[in-house]
Amino acid sequence: MSTEFINDQWRLPNAWNGSESNVNKQSNYSMDFDGSSQYIQIAHNSYFDQSLYSFSFWINNNLNSGASNDGIITADSSTRGWSILQDNQTLKFNPNISGGSGQINITNFFNTTSTWIHCAITFDGTNLIVYKNGTSVGSSSSGTRNLNSNNNPLTIGNNIFTTGRFFNGKLDGISLFNYALSASQVTTLYGSSSTGIGNPMSLSPKPVAMYNLGDKSAFNGANYLVPNIAAEEADGDIATSYSPYALNFDSASSDYIDLGNNVFFNTNNPFTFSAWVNLDSYTTTYPYIANLKTNVTDGFTIFLSNHGSYNGLNIGSTDSSMTKGRTTGNIASTFLNSWNHIAVIYNGSGANTLSNYSIYVNGSPVALTTTSVFSSIANANNLGRSGNNSFYLDGSLSNASIWNTALTSAQISELYNEGVPSNLNNHSAYSNLVSWWQLGSNSSFNTNWTVLDEVTASGNNGTSVNMTEDAIVDGVGSYANGLSSGMGGDEVIGDAPYSTANSLSVNMDVEDRVTDTPS
Repeated sequence: MSTEFINDQWRLPNAWNGSESNVNKQSNYSMDFDGSSQYIQIAHNSYFDQSLYSFSFWINNNLNSGASNDGIITADSSTRGWSILQDNQTLKFNPNISGGSGQINITNFFNTTSTWIHCAITFDGTNLIVYKNGTSVGSSSSGTRNLNSNNNPLTIGNNIFTTGRFFNGKLDGISLFNYALSASQVTTLYGSSSTGIGNPMSLSPKPVAMYNLGDKSAFNGANYLVPNIAAEEADGDIATSYSPYALNFDSASSDYIDLGNNVFFNTNNPFTFSAWVNLDSYTTTYPYIANLKTNVTDGFTIFLSNHGSYNGLNIGSTDSSMTKGRTTGNIASTFLNSWNHIAVIYNGSGANTLSNYSIYVNGSPVALTTTSVFSSIANANNLGRSGNNSFYLDGSLSNASIWNTALTSAQISELYNEGVPSNLNNHSAYSNLVSWWQLGSNSSFNTNWTVLDEVTASGNNGTSVNMTEDAIVDGVGSYANGLSSGMGGDEVIGDAPYSTANSLSVNMDVEDRVTDTPS
């Protein structure tokens, strides 16, 4: 099974669309905003602040009259930022809201009929140029042009500066570059009816942010996830890559994931626990990563601490024969605001003592020493909470997994994967994988988060407690991913530039897919 979004619609593109060459178009779907309260928001990133830059996007405005400074793409506030707006049939770009200079307005940019338009805006340090459908329609060489978002989030479909100015229409293929596109590159992005729109990822350098609204957006039960394709692996293919999202735990709200009552491993047999951890703070003295059952009565726990004799990554069991342990050296601070991979291994050699355990951090072994006995272990299966319910994680988790073998050093390196999670179904020890929770794109929200166990034979799905729908955040090695607001799950439509009559399923889910085909 490859990584995939949980979505309530199958997308069935019209493979013909006019000619045989249209089978593999870059985009067949877009996102339709209703102008009432719908938008996509992306947490601030330094890539939104550039001295040289280009924007590229496709737009099909439903409201051709009556639009008044409706937000297309903005990173603005009452003090500073930048914005791309629709004001009736005029396109407005203001790169410096607070300065008041440098704005360019292109009248009659939007058509009086509902058609797709490609817009590109480029700035090379001197000249600001606006293109419509591959042709320059306006330029300027005066004013302050540098983008400065003033730490504002990026918003698609809403003008944050002016209350209630939401975009009404369709958007697709939004990209931001940190250089000025050439005229020929703009032509490439505009594409043609025979080839479809151009792929921004084919340009060199690639964009720093790319939001392929429609084809790459998925509804998780509460929001659309709109990943930054530019932050993924070079092929930009979510289906064969990893989840660009993770789940964030708030210790003040006592967030955690309940993994049910199953016994995942036994401390008399070899096992490995693996996870990616990004700590927000040590607000709680002992941020717990996991507390897991080893049999009906015993538990095994893993937590971080920067406190006294517990400083480091700690492990322990209610098994009285096991000496509790922690990593040596001050590694606790390395987990603050940084993704790190951990692996805890028991070799199953017999005596359940500390010498038979190993801990790896970011693919490298870390020495262990004994520590004092702690009483927060219990026979409970939780991610982000201690067994006795006293301590909670304040931070994010991604790709937690349990194996019924002691993974080798090479297999741990394979897990670490040079700092990027991988598809564990392709891991060399896959046959020993007991459970795998990505804690990301394939998690769904409906009152609580359902966290899928990717190992279908075990089916140990987790359920969140006290988590809100906005707990989904940027994952390991990923940044500037989007999350919708005010959308109900039917905003992705089968219409895109140069691609029409694409289908969406009705009342079908992932279980309706079969592998049997006519022979």
